[in-house]
Amino acid sequence: MRPKKRLALLTLFLPFWFLLGCDPLAPQPTAQIIIITPVPSETPPPTATPLATRTPVPTPTQIVTPSATPFPCDEEAGQVLNFPDFRSEIARENLRYNVYVPPCYFSSEKRYPVVLLLHGASYTETQWVDIGMKDALDQGFRLGVLAPMVVVMPYTGRIGNDNTFLPEPSYESVILDELIPVIERDFCTWNDRQHLAIGGISRGGFWAYSLALRHPDIFGAVGGHSAAFTDDTNLVPPAFNPLELALNASFLGESGLRMYLDNGANDFAGVNLQLFSSRLSSRGIPHTYAIHPVGEHDETYWSAHVSEYMAFYGRDWPVNAAELPSCLEPSP
Repeated sequence: MRPKKRLALLTLFLPFWFLLGCDPLAPQPTAQIIIITPVPSETPPPTATPLATRTPVPTPTQIVTPSATPFPCDEEAGQVLNFPDFRSEIARENLRYNVYVPPCYFSSEKRYPVVLLLHGASYTETQWVDIGMKDALDQGFRLGVLAPMVVVMPYTGRIGNDNTFLPEPSYESVILDELIPVIERDFCTWNDRQHLAIGGISRGGFWAYSLALRHPDIFGAVGGHSAAFTDDTNLVPPAFNPLELALNASFLGESGLRMYLDNGANDFAGVNLQLFSSRLSSRGIPHTYAIHPVGEHDETYWSAHVSEYMAFYGRDWPVNAAELPSCLEPSP
């Protein structure tokens, strides 16, 4: 390795390990800590391997005998459906939401996995489409490398920006008691924890992790993209604070919850994400944490990695929609 390149890599690693050293709980080798280098040919994106193995073997058989299933699908793009009126009794405000459905959703008669994607503070329910989520999914489906899924993108409203927690009216209750039941009622979804994921950007990443770490019986995967964690327990009580939950959340190690975190090297959120990762590692809890050499706390960074985010959420789900359970029968 040339001296300049070696120095560049060392510069990336030093701040990370220094921060871990500041935490009294030293990391163990259970975490997949990925320091992305600027040379993609030498260090491929962390999602490359799972994507390459997702092409299902039965696909040629389905093409030869299309009469057995409604697939392959002849639609090239999914749809984003708008639900402008969703009055939350908990929040006492209108918390509209958008839903992405994959190609041939309405004709497939299949049950689809679900991802809840939360936006950052000062953004709205359109943020995920704005950064290219729909385009990434449509392209992945056409290539046969991304699982078809229903994506729910709610507007978090005032309550989502408030640091209010149970037993007070909380955005947690909006998600668990109002939004998820409506989605399961109105859409044909695969209703078990292994096929329900939650993730978010910045403030949305905080809510995603606060919920998933305490409810791994509900969510099978969680993602935090520049997730805004705080160590101020006056703002977020320990029982709801991801940094504290990383140390003491019950049954987290045995839950099998898939976890993904990422940030750019110049993102202010990275300090607490590194601390969070080190605390999970001290308990031997597997997770993936990616640090990219270029990127700040903005949509330019998130847009550059949205395909990786969607690949993580759908990593363990069927790529071939013909393998999904039937909507004509109760959810498994």
